[in-house]
Amino acid sequence: MEIDVSTIILAIVFFFLFFSSPSGDGVTSQYEFNQLQTLKDQWQSEYDEFQNITIGTNFRNITGWKLSYQDVESNPEINATYPIENKDYTHWSNTQDYTVLPKDILKRISSKIWVDGKNVFPPNITSTLHGAISLTSNDKYEHLPMPVANFYEPPDDFSQSRPKPGERYLEDWPHYGQTHNVTFKHGEVVVQISHADAVSSRFDGRNQEFFNTQSDKWRMLHMQIDFTDSSEKEKHTMSSKAVYDVEKGRIVAMSQSAKFHSLFGYPHYMSLLEDDDKSYDQVKRLMNEYWNASNYVDTLSMRQLQEEYDVANYKCEFMAFLQLEPWDKFTRDQIKVIDQELMWPTGRLTNLSQLPPVNLASGLLYSPDCGLSLEFNNVKGPRYELQVRQIRKHLLVGIALFAGQIYLLLSQMHHTNTPSAVNKMSFWCFYMMNLVDGSLALIYLVASSALMELYLPLIMSAFACLILAMIFETRYLVSIYASQVNERNVGILTLIRGNRNTEEITVPTTIPDEAAISSSIYGRFFFTLMASTFLILSALTWPRNVRTMFEYTCVILLNSYWLPQIIRNAIKGGEPRRQRNRHTETNQTNQANPTPQAQTSMPLLWRFVLGTSFIRITPVLYVFTYSSNVFRHHTDVRFVVILFLWVLFQIAVLYSQDILGARWFLPKSTIPEGYSYHKGMVSQDLLEHGCTEDYTVECAICMNNLPVYVDDIPETHNVDTATYMVTPCDHVFHTRCLESWMNYKLQCPVCRAPLPPL
Repeated sequence: MEIDVSTIILAIVFFFLFFSSPSGDGVTSQYEFNQLQTLKDQWQSEYDEFQNITIGTNFRNITGWKLSYQDVESNPEINATYPIENKDYTHWSNTQDYTVLPKDILKRISSKIWVDGKNVFPPNITSTLHGAISLTSNDKYEHLPMPVANFYEPPDDFSQSRPKPGERYLEDWPHYGQTHNVTFKHGEVVVQISHADAVSSRFDGRNQEFFNTQSDKWRMLHMQIDFTDSSEKEKHTMSSKAVYDVEKGRIVAMSQSAKFHSLFGYPHYMSLLEDDDKSYDQVKRLMNEYWNASNYVDTLSMRQLQEEYDVANYKCEFMAFLQLEPWDKFTRDQIKVIDQELMWPTGRLTNLSQLPPVNLASGLLYSPDCGLSLEFNNVKGPRYELQVRQIRKHLLVGIALFAGQIYLLLSQMHHTNTPSAVNKMSFWCFYMMNLVDGSLALIYLVASSALMELYLPLIMSAFACLILAMIFETRYLVSIYASQVNERNVGILTLIRGNRNTEEITVPTTIPDEAAISSSIYGRFFFTLMASTFLILSALTWPRNVRTMFEYTCVILLNSYWLPQIIRNAIKGGEPRRQRNRHTETNQTNQANPTPQAQTSMPLLWRFVLGTSFIRITPVLYVFTYSSNVFRHHTDVRFVVILFLWVLFQIAVLYSQDILGARWFLPKSTIPEGYSYHKGMVSQDLLEHGCTEDYTVECAICMNNLPVYVDDIPETHNVDTATYMVTPCDHVFHTRCLESWMNYKLQCPVCRAPLPPL
């Protein structure tokens, strides 16, 4: 084999450029180096200034904290440039004169949001909470000006090496809040909470170490708040760090961007209701531990710089004040035991089913630069560990369903183990099932890499789906396609007639073997799989009404898998059950080699039909009727009833085709006469095929002569037409010989012309 060296070198260069990075911080030019260095200097300067601030002193030259709400209310056109004339920097208190919050927001926090009292709260609140959110005001409050430093901006041209000095306000300020406004009155909210007690001091995030020495009192959290209107046309998000007061159940979360360095504001705003500086000092200590453990300045990267710049330009800054509902039915020791069992299961006797959800008793979301105020309502969710256990159980049930589907499919494949029987199956019936199972396999495979806690059950589910879709179902599709390859480019009427007229038969010049068919089927499978997965992922971003319509349409279509088989039965035809049973009894009595049972019965096993229908509708029942499903999908019993009746209708039609005949619902005038292998012949046609003087022909399979019924020769009319078979190409064989041949190949043994199945 000749090796193209230039191609190998090009491939090496491509992979090097694709997988390599110029440096850990993502700097690719001198301009970016100066950008990042300026950001590092700013953060270090603000951190040094943060060390000199106490609970009784005001913020100074720290991004986002230069102005108070009173400053803007007194002078709406004020400039947030330090130092501000006549501003008091030596004092600080929890009033609008010093905070970025108006007085009625401060009052709501102290009277309605945060409550005092000795209660018990869970130390671990990792969870995903769902609930409602309502807008309380979007034009009542002043908008605090928050400038963005010019060094965040990209270069004007390639020759520029240093960013511009100074800072700028957003172009439409002070109307910035109107362009980023929340227009809906009521909506939905999702709050994702995870603990951040460990942090890495490297760019790659490896070797994380615990830094919090006050974990029994204070916890640092990762929090993301997504809220939308009911139709999901308007979406807002806030991703931030948060501080959790374990003893009082209070949480403060603040967004982070190029115009709002919230990290330095947590000590003051966690201590809004405190009279001493104890809480302030503890939260400040937590911030210092996080700063030092994360090597904050040295691990700043261009990606972080660009993300903060994008957030500053396109999103409002938000501050969230949340109050958890206490777990009064548990003591601290009991909660500690429950936490240990959830995180490190050892089989302790803990009643986890009685564990209450993580519930926000109250919550407020306020934007200082956009003047927005929103309230949380009935926001709650189960502990993450409990949710993982529930998902694991459901996945194990799903694996059992896949195993049952594999068994049913193997039974169906054994039932149709001849080309004549497989020919009666609908290719598109099993293709629809194959598409669903393949998509599930790919989704499970992707989810297993994202959810490490569920890796084992997810990878087992993916493996079961892959076996079902890529081995058994695809192999069956290859057999069906191979048995029907002679029907390609043949009209439906021709198929219904059973290829009675040889002039209408289109014989392919080259009949592909199963290897070529397998390659084609697998290629089609992977292309359709990728396209459908991409479409599903894209649909997740669509508005809810469009997504719901798409979802319902897909569920209805993908549960119409028996419809192609009904059409296939009507095309191929089939006698009623009573007539088939009578023919079977006659066949077994009169012939030494009776016709196999699969040829005289319906192509689908009834246990396969019923079992597959049950297995494939069960997940839909779970999602649309179980309110606590893991997908948080809304319930719709009416749709489930409609879907169930639709599947039941398809099964009823299949059963009626089994009892009454495959074409019972078609008018007799529209049904052409099907092809009959047992018929008389014209002497002229018989002579062309080399008959003897006594009107017998040689069977090309067993090489023995057989008498034939000749229409225009009365002496032959005593010959039983059931003893021989005449193909559409006018070749004659013994009945038992041709039936045995057709069990394995639906082609004429003489001329290789396609034969209609029995």
